[in-house]
Amino acid sequence: MSDLDIPHQLAPILDALTPEQRAAALALGRVLVLAGAGTGKTKTLTAGVATRVALYGMVPARILCVTFTNKAAAEMRSRIVQACGDGMAPSWLGTFHALCARQLRAEPDVAHLRPGFDIRDADDTLTMVRRLIKAVPKEQLPVPVEGAAGDAKQIAKMAERIARLKEDLVTPEAAPAHVQGMIARAHEKNAFIDREGWLFAAGLYRQYQALLREQNAADFGDLLMWPTLALVHDTIYRDRWSRRFTAVLADEYQDVNRAQFLWLKMMSEASGELFAVGDDNQSIYSWRGAKVKFIRGFAQEFPGAKMYRLEQNFRSTGHILDASNAVISHDPARIPKTLFTRKGVGMRIETLGFAYGSEEAEAIAREIGRRAAQGAAWHDIAVIYRQNRLSRAIEEAFIKARVPFEIVGDVGFWQRLAVKDALALLSLSASPEDRQSDEAFRRVANKPARGLGAKSLGEIEIAALREGTSLLGAVPHTKLSPKCGAALSRFVQTIRASGRREPESVGERLSWLLEQTGYLPALRADDSDEAANQRENLAELISLAHDFAEIGQIMEHAALASGAPGEKGKERVQLLTMHRAKGLEFRHVFLPAWEEGIFPGNNARNHDEERRLAYVALTRAMEQATISWCDYRQGATTTPSRFVDEIPLENRINRWNWMEPQSDARQTGAAWAQTQRELSALGLA
Repeated sequence: MSDLDIPHQLAPILDALTPEQRAAALALGRVLVLAGAGTGKTKTLTAGVATRVALYGMVPARILCVTFTNKAAAEMRSRIVQACGDGMAPSWLGTFHALCARQLRAEPDVAHLRPGFDIRDADDTLTMVRRLIKAVPKEQLPVPVEGAAGDAKQIAKMAERIARLKEDLVTPEAAPAHVQGMIARAHEKNAFIDREGWLFAAGLYRQYQALLREQNAADFGDLLMWPTLALVHDTIYRDRWSRRFTAVLADEYQDVNRAQFLWLKMMSEASGELFAVGDDNQSIYSWRGAKVKFIRGFAQEFPGAKMYRLEQNFRSTGHILDASNAVISHDPARIPKTLFTRKGVGMRIETLGFAYGSEEAEAIAREIGRRAAQGAAWHDIAVIYRQNRLSRAIEEAFIKARVPFEIVGDVGFWQRLAVKDALALLSLSASPEDRQSDEAFRRVANKPARGLGAKSLGEIEIAALREGTSLLGAVPHTKLSPKCGAALSRFVQTIRASGRREPESVGERLSWLLEQTGYLPALRADDSDEAANQRENLAELISLAHDFAEIGQIMEHAALASGAPGEKGKERVQLLTMHRAKGLEFRHVFLPAWEEGIFPGNNARNHDEERRLAYVALTRAMEQATISWCDYRQGATTTPSRFVDEIPLENRINRWNWMEPQSDARQTGAAWAQTQRELSALGLA
């Protein structure tokens, strides 16, 4: 189609596109736009909507456009209105849940609901599951892997499992057979599965769903599950809904799960118009159900589909893109594409080794201060790490160096659950007979569960007032149930025994307390990601505690650090995980702890996804990227991540870019000695 055929209101939109973006936006039928990091994905998707309205004459009300977040939907709507005018944005533009809720409102009977049904949020779901579990005699509840039967953790776990069944399009009636299949497959692979817990969840699911129907309510899982099941199994329903839309467009297609994929496929069946935008190299959410196979299998699922690759990156410089391309090229299943830029080669990636994590963190803090002094804005700088626990050393260094920072999407190290629990144990052991320790007792006396409920704690409070002693000291004077009394007596003995031990470091006392009170063994028995994160936070705390001679010192340090400048605000360095960083960009990006065992982790379930995380992390950088690691972290020796070695020598430098060659930062290990020789041979050192 020639430019003369382009409506005047559409010309500015198309003229702003690259040839590849323009070709993709104009394409009809089944279209996959492989949009690499920083290649103008949103601009292309917006142009795709505008083209269908202004050029192909599609009615906005008959265009379905799906995003993953409300923020993305609002941005899309704003861009379309700005480009095409008021009333030109699709009325069916929103998130999967918002659009499916609208679909379910139109025909609620597919979910066995009546018109005007309510929607229950996550808190409502927890309340309902809690009520159902509390109605079951404790002896009939499955013994949880961690915690006690009927406690908050078990309630949350059961709610999570019901949500997972709905994501997999498993109805309450089909749940028992589905769970039996899960158990059988786990046994075939000799993999652990909480058999009794899953069987209980399947039965609880039926009760929970019956309660929802009784209340004429749907939860978030219902919003997607029931319309999708109806589309799959009812041809009349599918025909009616798919004929309603002349085009279906989807953002972040690499992140769809099975239900979302089927919903998009069925809703676009009549029109044959599915415009999907995504990047398989940025598929990093398998842990929440996303399947990279759906974007990679697009051409096989839809024969005759057109594929457009957006490879011109508008964000990063050449060295950053070359490094990113090199790392992701080792994924044999990826759809080939190579990012390039017209911004110039820029600075090479700084790759630095340090002896300890504290040394690494202090060096990052100093370098950020140096760049800020030279005019870099705090908010243009980010420290991006694989796991939340890795922020602790960075926080400490930033506090000492007075670098303002904000932790994005998480609480600071000293505010994390396991850390606060561990500090409470220390505080309690330091003054068990003093009322000053009462708050610590309240926090940890029932962790892990010892049968101490609100009523029993109230009895201990009364005894403490009567005897004029601390809560811990009042336990022997309180009439408790045999089980609770015995468990608390052992806890009291352990706390008092800690004070009679030979002089030791704070770290040694903390390690002993966590073991002897059962806190750490309970976390080891829990195979969840949350428990693994808590164990890692405790390992970090124990390592840090060895630096303190007295308990009072670490308690004061924790209190002051908790009140440090980690508040929200524009003029602050951003601290965030790789998952949180997706979709963001910063002029200066620091990537600490690129070490085997951390990134990729020893227990990483999907090393290809870890590689995609490395790609995502690197492509957040606009001007400068700095990768670092250390020889020794949390009591163990470490080696640089394999991802570092995959970066071509000509794209990296083993010192700060501003340093003279003779001022190289210290590097470690035989691999780096060889690298140094290779760099010298190439004239790059």
